[in-house]
Amino acid sequence: MITTPLVSIVLPVYNVAAHIQDTMSSLLKQTLPDFELLILDDCSTDNTVDRIKAVHDPRIRLIQNDQNLGRAGTDNAALQHVTGQYIAKMDGDDICHPERLAKQVAVLRQQPDVNVVGSWMQNFGASSYLNQYPESSAEAQVMTLFTLPTGNPSVMLRTELLREQGLQYDATLRQTEDYDFFARYIRELRIHTIQEALIQYRVPPDIRKKEILSERATVADMVREQLLTRWKVSFTSEELKTHNTIAMLNHGAGVSLQKVERWLLKLLAHNTQEAWFQPQALQRVLAQRWFEVCYTYRQPHLDGFRHFYRSPLSAGYSLGARQQAKFLFQALRGF
Repeated sequence: MITTPLVSIVLPVYNVAAHIQDTMSSLLKQTLPDFELLILDDCSTDNTVDRIKAVHDPRIRLIQNDQNLGRAGTDNAALQHVTGQYIAKMDGDDICHPERLAKQVAVLRQQPDVNVVGSWMQNFGASSYLNQYPESSAEAQVMTLFTLPTGNPSVMLRTELLREQGLQYDATLRQTEDYDFFARYIRELRIHTIQEALIQYRVPPDIRKKEILSERATVADMVREQLLTRWKVSFTSEELKTHNTIAMLNHGAGVSLQKVERWLLKLLAHNTQEAWFQPQALQRVLAQRWFEVCYTYRQPHLDGFRHFYRSPLSAGYSLGARQQAKFLFQALRGF
């Protein structure tokens, strides 16, 4: 009797020969063994495919694209091969925690209203940053106004989202297709993020890094503009610049704290007319963003510190004593 796996791991790869076997090893060692590993090679020009074929496990299925489709196109093409109830995303050079699949399946089984489960991601290689995301679906939805609501390579989602509801990635995008996906389907996705790093996310030293980051920023700006338009927020070009500055914490954009505060308050007010977001979640996330702007933007004479506490936005984000001390120290450095 043929049985279908519980989870289909979708692993698009392109020229990752140096790391693919480590990635595969971390997946094959999962404590939840009921999965198929769909590896989709996007016309690699190195020996990635040879490295994949050298690993023998009946759960592995290697699919080779006839032409280079990019990450988004390959993710879309994977659906025709998926047989599992859940789809787990993965990158070809990252490492999985052994209990990743088990913990994510548990959430989806225990919370039927949740259709996407992600996790924090621990950078390694050229960065040691811990990528943290909000736990609740309501706050993840608000976070999407600015950036990714959870780590895309950490995601497990219900297959029905793609198969029955028709959600898919924009195959025309070569960068930031993940953020575009979350933003376009902001009303359909209910995201829970496990508050621990179940993915080690490789950050390579890349000589093309500036070029790639520039392209990602351009697409992200476009995604945010489209999202605000769908939410029916009226905005000027200066307000859009302010929104993107808040999203990127861009110190060099020349946007004042006064403009940031006015824009965030405008978003709060707009939600009372066009209620997309749970009000308490919107207040908390915008208040946290307000703090992050005030903390990172160096202003003379403690202006950032003072401006934070004078704003009604600060009521939505409570600082502990240690965080207050760090904030004050950071402000004093701006003198």
